[in-house]
Amino acid sequence: MHPETHFTDEKAGHLRGSTYTRLRRHWQFKNELMLFREIDDQVVYGIHVYGAAGAVHFANAVSLYHPDTVIRSSSHDGSGEQPAIKDPEGRWDVRPHRDRIISVTTPTLRTWHDVLESDDVPVEQSRMVYAVNRAVADVLSKLAAAPRIGDLGLQFSTGWNETIDRGSVRYGKSGKGYFDSEWGRPSSWDDVILQGPNLHIGSAFFKYPNPTMLHNQDWTPVDLEALDPDEIPITSYKPSYALSRPAARNDYDAAYTRWPSGVSDLVSSRESYRVAYRAMAANTGERTLIATIIPPGAAHINGIFSFGSPGLELRTLASVASASASLLADFVVRVAPKSGIFRGTFERVPRIVEPSALDPLRLRTLRVSCLSGGFASLWESCWDGSYRRDGWTSQIPMTRLEDVGPAWTFETPLRRAVDRRQALVEIDALVALALGVTADELCTIYRTQFPVLYGYDRKEYLYDANGRLVPTPVRQAWARAGDNIRADDLVHVHSGSGVAYTYELPFRTLDREADMRTAYAEFERRLGLVAVPTG
Repeated sequence: MHPETHFTDEKAGHLRGSTYTRLRRHWQFKNELMLFREIDDQVVYGIHVYGAAGAVHFANAVSLYHPDTVIRSSSHDGSGEQPAIKDPEGRWDVRPHRDRIISVTTPTLRTWHDVLESDDVPVEQSRMVYAVNRAVADVLSKLAAAPRIGDLGLQFSTGWNETIDRGSVRYGKSGKGYFDSEWGRPSSWDDVILQGPNLHIGSAFFKYPNPTMLHNQDWTPVDLEALDPDEIPITSYKPSYALSRPAARNDYDAAYTRWPSGVSDLVSSRESYRVAYRAMAANTGERTLIATIIPPGAAHINGIFSFGSPGLELRTLASVASASASLLADFVVRVAPKSGIFRGTFERVPRIVEPSALDPLRLRTLRVSCLSGGFASLWESCWDGSYRRDGWTSQIPMTRLEDVGPAWTFETPLRRAVDRRQALVEIDALVALALGVTADELCTIYRTQFPVLYGYDRKEYLYDANGRLVPTPVRQAWARAGDNIRADDLVHVHSGSGVAYTYELPFRTLDREADMRTAYAEFERRLGLVAVPTG
């Protein structure tokens, strides 16, 4: 029994290679059930059986919480639903199943290598993929064969280094002084410095810092319905030149990431639209890969990483954003636990090349992402007449998908929660179909690999008659009183905008799995594509 870090540490390749040839059994546990009272419930460890070095061939089971699970799985007949990380009631899943135990051989290592590694890493030193059951491993085999975002040769930026590029007398810190702490709304996108909480999937307007700026949770959600057409996000960092500090604007511009353009010229990455994502990997959270498009002018600190390229066709960038917003892209990232999502990880995310899927994907991605006038040129560059002939696969949304024109307006982006959710559901279905993943396989990935999202969908995310996500105080009042809830309890003031909304009955939860299946079947019909089940 020992820790597991050598299976995922990029620098432990030689030890990992030697280990694989000697392993006979690998059972990976997490101490969530506090079987060991003296260590933290988040501690991950493994039980390993070793033998003499030889060909790679060992039994592998991960995401275990009790030893009885693997004992009973070894004699299970394979019937019934394959277990997940959590069971349908939200408890740690200890159900046995034959397909929890996966036989790892050299071809398995090749799949892991295709998903995780660059060509200069030997196959036998590939990092371990933590697939909770055989169905998940089968989907991974399909994704391993897909084209990669890295094939596009995009440029990469870590943004400003929060330690060495910042300078602050106020906080007793010294650095290069390109930016400093100061709450407020910048005058233009050129003065914006984004942090991780600013972003969410398909949104550069997820949360704004509070004026107190006490800690990384001192942020307030943004009200997309009340967003100004020319909204500039509130930030807690400002360029020093905007604060009348010594550093000049040209120094700020010159010191930020510069990308090659042409034979020898270098231009600021801030001149381009980019796909940006939170650098920290929340491996067990609602989502792990949290990505969106950010507009020209905006900078970010190294809590965000971004990709783009001068002169890159914006339709291609929108396609990259579509893929990175999907559950399957997120799955590829989270299946190998890590502390951060660095360049190599994002470049291994599958990209979509199926022509018939690209315009439907771009329409949904752009209607989710182009939330203010700062994205107008992106929308107008990507506009296609097919957008007006498209449509939702369901009656759930409140807004017609095809009611858009070539010029960006306040009505271009989807602002209601139910519409944005449906767009992401349909992106998931389109990406899966384009990558040859079946509806059953997509739903298995959702149910087994995203337990927090699965739980929120079933118990937390409640939508009112107008397609708004019901806030917690209203939801709690309704849980107590049902449809007899008092009228006053249906009113809630949004903490970000100060707008008072009345949430209208009936309230409902939505079934993401059913909606993905509906969307998938409709896209099969529209696009004439068919995915083949593994095996």
